[in-house]
Amino acid sequence: MPERLPVHVDPLTLADRGRALSGTVPVSACRRLVHWLDSDEGELAVELQFGRDEHKRRVLTGRVSGRVMLTCQRCLGAYGLDLDLPIGVVLVDSEAEAETLPEEVDALVLGDGATMHTVDMIEDDLILALPLIAKCPDSSGCVPAVEIFDSERMSGQDAGTQRPFADLDDPDNADNS
Repeated sequence: MPERLPVHVDPLTLADRGRALSGTVPVSACRRLVHWLDSDEGELAVELQFGRDEHKRRVLTGRVSGRVMLTCQRCLGAYGLDLDLPIGVVLVDSEAEAETLPEEVDALVLGDGATMHTVDMIEDDLILALPLIAKCPDSSGCVPAVEIFDSERMSGQDAGTQRPFADLDDPDNADNS
């Protein structure tokens, strides 16, 4: 059984020492992510490699994989989405330092704190990997949860329809005050 990823780490020290971490994170620990999910059950496998790149910048690379449960916006049923995401960021101390990086480089601003919550390092990538509109991958079994109304069929007047302002159209009933 894989062990849990440490909750807090010092990413700058890990990068200086070229260390790697691997383990699991419960989906329920991703507090921002679970707002987008149908369920907070399950675990994510995480592999993180800290080090330095060819420009001597501290970097974090790795992978996050696992399954999350989403709610289909068509049938309102739950379905599983398999994730396998690469991670690649440059570790920086401030927003000003992040702005000096080339546009194609993603930065993770660490701020003044020496330690960081491991979930915070991966959660943004997980949220960005979710589909904009969640829908079942196999739409053949996905039946809309609400009836789609045909506008032409709806335009015909039903005998039981009440029209409280219908008399306003009748010139004989007009009030000539």
